[in-house]
Amino acid sequence: MTRFVELSEEEFERQFSLVPNHLNPNASWSFDDARGCLFETFGDELDFIRSQPAENVWTLVDGDDGDLYLVSGVHVVNRIGYLVTTESVALDIHVEVRFSMEREE
Repeated sequence: MTRFVELSEEEFERQFSLVPNHLNPNASWSFDDARGCLFETFGDELDFIRSQPAENVWTLVDGDDGDLYLVSGVHVVNRIGYLVTTESVALDIHVEVRFSMEREE
């Protein structure tokens, strides 16, 4: 049975270290002046993602509610890109991080 875990952005950043995208010097999802970590959904970058353990891959998806979600594992539906972390998540655990796209007025 799959266990569902929700993390805040801050909890995710504290618990997981991102692997920089070594294939694209202009990759997005960077912190400070560090190299970007988001991998594309095609070409050499997707080949790299497929070569990684599924336990270390995260998928950034566009939610039906207009928010973005980072979910553990490799997913295809509504995917925007992939991240890889040095820490793994067991395949029987589904971790989700919500990024609210609400605009402040």
